[in-house]
Amino acid sequence: MTSFTSARAAGRGAKQQRDHPFSRVRRPDLRVFLKKPSGRLCRLAEVLGILAFFFSPAQCATLPDASAGALSAIASIDEANYCFARVRGLDPGRLPPSYLVLQLRVKVVYRNIGTRPLILPLERERAIYTAVKPGPMTLFHTVLPLLEPAYKPMKFLPADVNPESPLMPANDVFKVIASGGEMATPLLEHIIVPVNRTSLFKKEPDLRGQTLYLRLKFFHRELSDALMADLSDRWARFGVPWTGTLMTNTFAIDIPAWPKAEPCNDSQSVAP
Repeated sequence: MTSFTSARAAGRGAKQQRDHPFSRVRRPDLRVFLKKPSGRLCRLAEVLGILAFFFSPAQCATLPDASAGALSAIASIDEANYCFARVRGLDPGRLPPSYLVLQLRVKVVYRNIGTRPLILPLERERAIYTAVKPGPMTLFHTVLPLLEPAYKPMKFLPADVNPESPLMPANDVFKVIASGGEMATPLLEHIIVPVNRTSLFKKEPDLRGQTLYLRLKFFHRELSDALMADLSDRWARFGVPWTGTLMTNTFAIDIPAWPKAEPCNDSQSVAP
């Protein structure tokens, strides 16, 4: 009798569970949710830094991806000069002595190691990393950081760029790099490094007689999603629009203990 009563109670409980209004709500399948994420979800995941844990780049890509391993940047010293910088001030008698400045002109060659031509926006920001021995490098603060360009994402093409062609007419905004080729005109970067500057507020190393290691990082101007999608269609026969970050190789220069130098002229940018 007890077993029969228990069976009837269990049956009524199961029926009540089936008739419960929330029991008919279908639970979302998390596997389907993760298998085919929405664009907004991908953007949110990217911002939060969790994209790599749940979604592959191919799942969230809505635009052609031409950035991964497509470009390499090879830097080399094209010219190096030394000069004595004058410290400017109201009272020359109370100013510290002139200090030695290293002026570098660095040539950077872009090589397209991908399988398709790349359309590269030339506007870029730059960061410099230095060290006095092989190993970790530190960010080098430029002499005049306020003069360094800062670009916002490009939303519209400039007036001198043809919407139908990045090549005709010629412009200084975009360059096309053929697959397996190099950019026709290398980038020339001018870098000014104080060699033995002394300051009351900051202790700087004396680089005379040392080897200076340098590495450059470029942040090419971004294109808005709408402009990137539009140019990917319009310029498909010329290549794939590319924008992103590039890091050059590490290059070095041996600074003499007593380099020959003349006073820096007024046309040369020197540290204040």
